[in-house]
Amino acid sequence: MKIFKIIVLTLSGLALFYACSMRLINPTEAVFLQTYLENPENSLDIYIDLVNEIRGVGAVMFLGGIIALLGIIRSDFRLTSFVVAAIIFGGVISGRSLSLFIDGIPNENLIRAAIAEGVLAALNIFCLVNVLIQDHKS
Repeated sequence: MKIFKIIVLTLSGLALFYACSMRLINPTEAVFLQTYLENPENSLDIYIDLVNEIRGVGAVMFLGGIIALLGIIRSDFRLTSFVVAAIIFGGVISGRSLSLFIDGIPNENLIRAAIAEGVLAALNIFCLVNVLIQDHKS
């Protein structure tokens, strides 16, 4: 089970680290903006507030990825890593699910991202529950 937990944290940490570092470095490449930027009238050069929001949320999730990756190295930090990863992925999936029901079906790339995030949310929640049960028993 220890190796499984390390794999889950590795996948979660790398997913957050990669996707969110790209939001910090180059927000125009964010998957959720592709449809928006297809319209030539829309430009992030004009909407500085939008870029600021993207980078802000990207930084929070980037730090969450670092926390998940720290749980790989330090076993005493694993509980914290799973809590953070479960909150981030669970929160994203909750928001995407709400949007699906209220706003409708998003583009195909966002659906693929949501599926990956849903799997990672489930895996992190499973591992978090497992860690809590193990801590309770000892």
